[in-house]
Amino acid sequence: MLNLLRHIVQKVNAAGDLQNTFQVLVEQTCQAMQADICSVYLVDDEQKHLSLVASQGLNKAIIGKATLTLEQGIVGQVYQKEEFINTDDASSHEAFHPLANSGEEGAKAFLGVPLIHHRQVLGVLVLQQFSRRKFTEDDISFLITLSAQLAGIIVNAENRANISEAIKSSTNAEFNVVAAIPGIAIASGWVVTAPGILEKIPDRPCSDVDAEIQTLRQALKKARQEFRDMRKNLEHDLPKQQLALFSAFEAMLSHNSLGRKIERRITRDQIWAPAALRHTIEESVQQFYELEDDYLQERAVDILDLGRRVLAHLQKHKLRKKTYTKNIILIAENLTSAMIAEVPPARLKGIISLQGSTTSHAAIVARSMGIPALMGIRDCPLDLLENRQLVLDGYGKKLLVSPSRKIIAEFRTRQAKEELFLGKISQSSGKRVHTKTKDGHKIQLLLNVSPFDTEHLENSIRVDGVGLYRTEYLFMQSKSFPGEQEQYEEYRKVLATFPNQPVVLRTLDAGGDKHLPYFPITEDNPFLGWRGIRISLDHPEIFITQLRAMLRANIDHGNLHISLPMISTLNEIDQSMELLHQVYDEVRSEEGITKKRLPFPKVGAVIEVPSAVYLIRQIVKRVDFISIGSNDLTQYLFATDRNNTRVSYLYNAFHPAILLAFSEICDAAHQAKTPVHICGEIAGNPLATILLLAMGMNAFSMNIRTIPKIRQIVRSFTYKDANKVLSKVLSFETSFEVQSYLKKVMEQHKLIELVNPAPKEM
Repeated sequence: MLNLLRHIVQKVNAAGDLQNTFQVLVEQTCQAMQADICSVYLVDDEQKHLSLVASQGLNKAIIGKATLTLEQGIVGQVYQKEEFINTDDASSHEAFHPLANSGEEGAKAFLGVPLIHHRQVLGVLVLQQFSRRKFTEDDISFLITLSAQLAGIIVNAENRANISEAIKSSTNAEFNVVAAIPGIAIASGWVVTAPGILEKIPDRPCSDVDAEIQTLRQALKKARQEFRDMRKNLEHDLPKQQLALFSAFEAMLSHNSLGRKIERRITRDQIWAPAALRHTIEESVQQFYELEDDYLQERAVDILDLGRRVLAHLQKHKLRKKTYTKNIILIAENLTSAMIAEVPPARLKGIISLQGSTTSHAAIVARSMGIPALMGIRDCPLDLLENRQLVLDGYGKKLLVSPSRKIIAEFRTRQAKEELFLGKISQSSGKRVHTKTKDGHKIQLLLNVSPFDTEHLENSIRVDGVGLYRTEYLFMQSKSFPGEQEQYEEYRKVLATFPNQPVVLRTLDAGGDKHLPYFPITEDNPFLGWRGIRISLDHPEIFITQLRAMLRANIDHGNLHISLPMISTLNEIDQSMELLHQVYDEVRSEEGITKKRLPFPKVGAVIEVPSAVYLIRQIVKRVDFISIGSNDLTQYLFATDRNNTRVSYLYNAFHPAILLAFSEICDAAHQAKTPVHICGEIAGNPLATILLLAMGMNAFSMNIRTIPKIRQIVRSFTYKDANKVLSKVLSFETSFEVQSYLKKVMEQHKLIELVNPAPKEM
């Protein structure tokens, strides 16, 4: 039964357009259930009726024309009750109402189940039989299971149809995305595809092995030159460590790597070079996919791209040098860093990858270049985005296709204001700029930083330090665990960039959605598994190496702060502190230095696990500061994966439950006189600033582009006024009430333009 279910779903998924989807659905279901009739009725919300949209067995002339009211017939009863109806004699049912000229008049058996998606009834799936037949419990279970699967497919098919129609008619179309890199881009869409169709290469014997190997070597040589050119194209826009990515691709195409494997296959199997290339690439890609790890599966995309580029040269297809005469937003099904590198940086305004996430190489390159990006878009017709006017909203995680002139103008205004903010603040670089309320209450505005960012921060806007330095990115970009000296050099660089200011280095926060390619972790639920401090304590050799590098980097700087991620028990803090004291004594002894040259660092706990909220009064006695990890804390409190489209609507850091948790943490910390930092998306959300300020957050950590806005908001309120707003907000019961009230407050203070709402057509 399971195989049959899978077969039907696969057939329906592959159907293509909306009408074909319905037809395949009724044909396959009718055949599987050995019924005489299978029909689909969908709700027409505007007309308030159920419309017959597809049928196998009924008169085809009435399909798309016949309707029932929402209460009419047995079908209407299924819709109203939101449950199945099963009868072996439909004509005796009190609600019996056959469609005129349908051909169902003589049908006796009836089984109808509702099509429900996200608690909304979309329509009814009906089976009918002319002979008397009582559908069994197995039949009912199968149809209910099938309807649950089909409801999602129908919604997606309808969305695709509506979106394609909207795009073709040049009206506004809007897409929500899974992940984004903040920023706004307005430009024409430029769709790129993989250079060679590797998957369609047939096996073919070769008559001259040596000649095939020579052909392969020439293709590899040309592909290596491509990556050298890409590196040169970006050498002024990427830090050295990111440029090394293209050198790594070049090395993979050398004789000692993929080249040797392909040559061996040519010799062993006596096949032509393209087929040997296909087998070798497919083997490498499959090894990544079998690890069932999202991060490593994204590395498979890079390998496949390498193979396709080599194939293009093998087939003697000269890869066309494209001429970019206008600004573009680069789009692909699965965007790679190589595709980005082919575009002149001055012309590249944004990137969109229908698949992938912010941990892909393409996203990492975009982030380093300061380019906004959207990753993971469902039901987006790639072919229809070419040359369309697009607005990429990295703040609102939206893509707008063919927006109106009014919407484009509003986004351009937002762009200009952002540049103005950044321009004003950058002019004050080097000057001490305090962030305080009208009545003198001070806070710190800190930066979120990743390794390799420091090269771009030396002349950046004035901030109060670094609130979150993500050390895991250094580990993610390495081929093996980085050694003490490599870590030392990177940490010392960031400590030196922010002299006399706090720099919070978060210890290795691997696991969850942050994966190390050389240290795969396979778990059923990685977000609730082995991650953060749990890995560090289970592998003290890794933890100690990192702590030694941090402490050595702090010699003669004295601005090191260390935060411990994923704290869920007091014992984790105690064990970490014990190791840190041990390493501190060792480093001081080895270096022969005083406490003045190497003071013991401030240590903080990241509060992102619900258990830590309830342990907060004990935690604040053990650490020097608290850092609230708002993204994960919100996910864990609501048991919601924010990247899962089925439940992501629950993820909202403005919900009263989250705000009460924040408030509880702050109250406990203030009683112990322990400073509180806030990290995550809400820290840089202008709508939340006044609440976090009133709760007594001492430091806000965010990306560099958001700092000017938050600073202006803080300076626009008194601390007393902020507390009045907080008191009112904590009486609300929904996130909608909270956000609506905060928007009114921002409007009253003429600050609403800083909130970055997605403009809507009036």
